[in-house]
Amino acid sequence: MEIIEELPERLKDIGLHVEVYEAENLPEIYIDQLIEKSRQPHVLEYEGHEDAGGRFKDREAFNRWTKDKKRIFYLLLEKENIAGVIWFGERQNQHIDRSYGLTFAIRLYEGFVGKGLSKPFMRVAHDGMKKYYPGQKIWLDFAAENVAAQKAYESFGYKYLGTSDGRMVMGLDNF
Repeated sequence: MEIIEELPERLKDIGLHVEVYEAENLPEIYIDQLIEKSRQPHVLEYEGHEDAGGRFKDREAFNRWTKDKKRIFYLLLEKENIAGVIWFGERQNQHIDRSYGLTFAIRLYEGFVGKGLSKPFMRVAHDGMKKYYPGQKIWLDFAAENVAAQKAYESFGYKYLGTSDGRMVMGLDNF
């Protein structure tokens, strides 16, 4: 585990901190919270199948998802309560250029959505990931109808790469 000491004021002002874990070292208390929080209505609306029905269905599903793949988790915490999570992992997307070999996802949970936390949290995680994956190109996908997500990613520097199965794919080259 690593604790990020240098945080944007926005995160510190409301008493949040960030801890970083490799998937195999993620404490069970946090795995359980990710499972529980994946069922929140706003997460289900856009990521229900992938999260609640897939990687965060239960501990066994989480362990299958993280087995044999390097995944790094950034937890935005209020004491020991997960306010948000960002994860990076090695993964290709068959619909885009293979040079994008690192995927990224972010979730903010109830009580922390709409508070201007996404961009400062993304900045902390992206800056930290440079030591794990120097020079990598990052991609992400999300429900194409999630216009708020698209605007947030564009303002962070992500560019449109395509659409596949109702999901918009965006990438970041200068990571």
